[in-house]
Amino acid sequence: MRNAEATPDLHQALEQFENILETPVVPGELPEWCQSAMTSCVAVRQLLLRKLDDHVSIYLQIEQEDPSLESHVQTMREEDDTLRSESERFVDEFTRAAATAEVAEPNENLVEQLAGEIADRAIQFIIAVRKQERAVATWYVESLERDRGNKD
Repeated sequence: MRNAEATPDLHQALEQFENILETPVVPGELPEWCQSAMTSCVAVRQLLLRKLDDHVSIYLQIEQEDPSLESHVQTMREEDDTLRSESERFVDEFTRAAATAEVAEPNENLVEQLAGEIADRAIQFIIAVRKQERAVATWYVESLERDRGNKD
């Protein structure tokens, strides 16, 4: 049980990542900010990929419980694919930004602007991950509790 408590879940990792992204970059600290964002992004990606793997069995169960929800499941599968590819892209972008920030430190304005743009898009990504997790939970519960007309 201690291991589970020590390992952050996706929600905590997203919150930490968001906090980094929302923190303004202090002049001279861009390389450290980029490195922190990259490290946090990698952690989010690892946890997200595990969560997306879990979705596979959840989707099958939703479809078994209530086949009429198949279109919602298909939409969620497509969103999982999008989130998977976006998470990889953000890891790549923050890795490049961190490397560029190291060499551009004396003149970091251009890199700071680029990092800010990546951060803004990454915040939208975080929102999309949260929305997807809420959608999966909602449709899972709906598949189990939906009134299908079998009334007393």
